Amino acid sequence: MTLKILAVAALGLSLLAGPTLAREPGTPAAMPGGATVAVPVGANPPPGLYFSSRNEIFFGDIYDGAGNKLPISLDAKATVLQFHWVPGLDILGGTYRAMALVPLVNLKVAGTSRSGVGDITISPFNVSWMLSPGVFVQTGLSFGLPTGKYNGLGQANLGNNVLTTGLDVGFSYLKDGWNASVHANYFRYGRNRANDFKSGDEILINWTAMKSVAENHSLGLVGYYRKQLKSDTIGGAVFAGGNRSEALAVGIGYSRRFGPTELNVNLMHDVRARNEAGGTKLQVNIFTPVKF
Repeated sequence: MTLKILAVAALGLSLLAGPTLAREPGTPAAMPGGATVAVPVGANPPPGLYFSSRNEIFFGDIYDGAGNKLPISLDAKATVLQFHWVPGLDILGGTYRAMALVPLVNLKVAGTSRSGVGDITISPFNVSWMLSPGVFVQTGLSFGLPTGKYNGLGQANLGNNVLTTGLDVGFSYLKDGWNASVHANYFRYGRNRANDFKSGDEILINWTAMKSVAENHSLGLVGYYRKQLKSDTIGGAVFAGGNRSEALAVGIGYSRRFGPTELNVNLMHDVRARNEAGGTKLQVNIFTPVKF
């Protein structure tokens, strides 16, 4: 299994999939669905510095709370530059890693286009433990910074204009050619001081079931599930009946190793979308160590 390369993207906040109805209308999710699919999220790579470029094209529409498609199209292109540092430090018997992620986004919503830097994420604390050979668990903490341009409620925004806190756990089974991984995330959004809007807490689960099919080639299923657990509020009052989102997507993933570099391609489609953007996304991702 390609543990050394793929693990560098664990916990990474991948590509901004564009604004949705849930959360504050017009703002992106803290972590888009599918951000860490095909990644052995439970394991940290060996000590060193790593770089990854995660690239996505998304074509879709906005759906209401009953699952009806609204006359609002959404197209997005994004690249997230990820930097990973593994200093070789052990914490509580596990290996430590820190990360920083910079998203570059172009999105088009109902004819309105926006381009620029999205919300930068820093992840200062991530620890992975090996439970047994090939079996790993991990936990981490991340902060989404309000660096993306914010235009106002209901507009096409590149950022949330709030501080977002994320907690996550990951599990990976990396034996017999398998990458069977689950990455569970819990996000808490701050209050937007521009309009007193507070998006409800949400969970996101990314999953992977890929198997080696030939030397340096892996193929399998990937997907994600998102659920908003708490209602949106504005001025302390419940907004639009709670405005809670839900999304389920499934797809196929392929990985190819070229020496120390890993290429990963994923194609996913939302089969369920409620108060959420739903559509098809194509990801092309590269992970590699950095040597000086």
